[in-house]
Amino acid sequence: MRLISINSRQISKRVLLTGIMFFLYGLLYTSTLHAASPDAIDISTHHQGQTTGDNYYYLVDKSNALSLSDVIANSSWTKSEPNITNRGFTSASSWMKFTLKNSSQTNFNIILEYVEASVGSIDVYHRRLGSDEEFTHANFTFSAPVEAREVSFYRPAFELSLPYLESHEVYVRIFPGDEFPMHSFTAMRIWDQASFYLATHIELTFLVILLCTELFMGFATLLVFFISRDKMFLYYSIFAFSIASLFASLSGVWGYFFARESYQLWMVVLQISLSQIAAIWFVRCFLNIRQISKMIDNALLVAIAVSIAGVIINLSGYPYYPRLIIDNIAFLYILLVPIGLFAWKKDVPHAGLFTFSWAVFILGMLTASLRLRGYLIDSFWLQWLIYLGGFIEAFLLTTIMVLRLRDMQHAKLKIELTHRQHLENYANELSQQVKLQTKQLLEAKEKAETEARVDILTGLTNRRAFIESAHGFLARANRQPETHLYLLMIDIDHFKKINDTYGHSAGDAALVAVANSLSETIRTIDVVSRLGGEEFAALMENKDPQGAINLSERLRKAIEELVIEHEGQQIKLTTSIGIAKWGPMDNLDTLMNQADRALYQAKESGRNCVNSSCFEHHQLRLV
Repeated sequence: MRLISINSRQISKRVLLTGIMFFLYGLLYTSTLHAASPDAIDISTHHQGQTTGDNYYYLVDKSNALSLSDVIANSSWTKSEPNITNRGFTSASSWMKFTLKNSSQTNFNIILEYVEASVGSIDVYHRRLGSDEEFTHANFTFSAPVEAREVSFYRPAFELSLPYLESHEVYVRIFPGDEFPMHSFTAMRIWDQASFYLATHIELTFLVILLCTELFMGFATLLVFFISRDKMFLYYSIFAFSIASLFASLSGVWGYFFARESYQLWMVVLQISLSQIAAIWFVRCFLNIRQISKMIDNALLVAIAVSIAGVIINLSGYPYYPRLIIDNIAFLYILLVPIGLFAWKKDVPHAGLFTFSWAVFILGMLTASLRLRGYLIDSFWLQWLIYLGGFIEAFLLTTIMVLRLRDMQHAKLKIELTHRQHLENYANELSQQVKLQTKQLLEAKEKAETEARVDILTGLTNRRAFIESAHGFLARANRQPETHLYLLMIDIDHFKKINDTYGHSAGDAALVAVANSLSETIRTIDVVSRLGGEEFAALMENKDPQGAINLSERLRKAIEELVIEHEGQQIKLTTSIGIAKWGPMDNLDTLMNQADRALYQAKESGRNCVNSSCFEHHQLRLV
C-alpha cells in the first residue's frame, strides 16, 4: 500500500508538470500567431467582391493630423483582429495597411470598394512593394460633386492597376467626418472590373425595385386617401415616401442621383429623423393608441417631439445631438412590437399582421444599428438586411392597407344591405301609408302656396297673388279687346290715427272689417287683395263704366257704415277709392299708376270719396 501511494504522487507531479509545459507552449504559439504578419492578398483568386478580411494592419489617428509619411514611420500599427472590421462610432481616422499581389500571368485592373456609403472622406495610396516610387493617390469626399469621384458609383470606390507578378503596398485613410461620430469600417472589397459592374448593376436593380415599390405604394395610398378621405392612407403614404427617402440615403443612391453637386452627412441624419417621425406617427394612428392607452400615447408623442426637436437642431447647424437622438429612437423601435401586441389584444383591426410586419422592419433596423456600432460581425447579408426587411415590411403593410380598404368597402356594403333590408321590411307599411302621405303632402303644399299668396290677417290674397292674377286678367283682356277692365285702389283714411288712438289691435280689427266688406261686395270672379298696410286693390271686369263707379260707391258707403266694436269702444272709419280703366296700350304698372293718381286726387278732395278722373269721356254719375 505505501509503495503504490508513492508511485501515484510521482505520476501526478509528472502529469501536472507536463500540463504546465503544454499551456506555456500554447500561449507562446498563440502570441506568435498573433504577431505574425498578415498575408498578402492574392488578387488572382481574390477579386469577386471578397473583403480584405484579416489581412491588414490598422492604426487609429485620434488627432486626424497624421500624414502618409507619418503613418509609414509609425510603429503603432496593430494587426487586425479575426472577423472584426468595425471600429464603432468615432470621429478619429482609421488607417489600413495591406499588400496586394498578382501571382497570375495577367494584368489586373481592380476596384477597391468601401463597404459603406456614408463616410466623410477616404484616401487611398498605393505603389509597387519595395520601391521608392511616389504613391498613387485617390480621394473620395462625401460632400464633393459626384463628378469628382474616381469611380462613378454611389459608394466610395477606387481603381488600381496591378501588373502580373507584382505586389503593391496599399494605405487607406478612412475619415468618418468631424460633424459628429460616425461608424468606421476597416474593410475594402476587392473586385475585378467586370465582376464589379455586374454585381453593382444587380444591386442597383434591386435598390430601384425597392424604391419604386415604396414610391408606388406611397402614390397608390395617396390616391386612395383622396378618394376615401381616410387619413390613415395619407399617413401611410407619408411613411412610404419617408422610407423610400431613407433607403435612398443609406444606400448612397440619393446623393448619387438626386444631389449630385453636394450632399452632406447632416442631410442623411435629417432624412432618418423625418422617417422616424413619420413611422411613429403612423404606428400611433394605425394602432389607435390614443384610444387604448393614454400613457403609451403620451410616450409616443414625446418621442415624436424629441425627433422634431432634433430636426430643428439639425437644420440650425448642430447635427451632433440629432445624431444621438436617431440612434436612441432606433433602439426604442423594439418597444413598438409589444405595443402592437397590446393593440392586437385590444382587438384593433389587423394589429397582429401589422405587428409582424413591423417586427420584420425593426429586425432590419436593429441589425443595421448593431452592425454600425460594431456589435455584429460585418457581412454582406447584414448590410442588406435592412433593405430586405424594408421590402418585406412594405409588402405586408400594403397588404394591411388593402385589407383596410376592403374592410371599408365591406362596411359600406353592410350598411347598404342593412338599409335595403330595412326598406324591404317596411315596404308593405310604406305602400299603405303612401296615399295618406301623398295627400298630406298635397295639402301641405296647397297650404304653403295659400299662405304664400294669402294675407294672414285679412284672409285676402296678398300683393304677390294680386300681381299674378292681374297679369292673367291683362293677358285675357289683350286677347279680347272688347273686355272692360277696371282697377280700384282703396285706402283707409287716417289709419295711423286709429292705431295711435286705439292701439294696433284695433287697427288690425279695422283691416279685417274692411277686408270682409270688400269680400262681401265684390264678385268672387274678380280679384280683391290687400297690397300692404291699409291699402287694398280690386281688379274686375264690367262692361258698363257706370257699373264700376257704382260698385266703388257701394264699397265706400258700406265701409263708412261699419261700426267696429273693440274692447268696449266703437270705431268708425272711411275710405278713399281711386279708379282706373285699362286700355290696350296699358300694362299693369301703368294701370296701377293711374289708379294711384286717382286715389291721390280722392285724398286731396277731402277723403271718403271715389275719384274717377280717368273716365272723362263718359257721362258718369255718383249714386
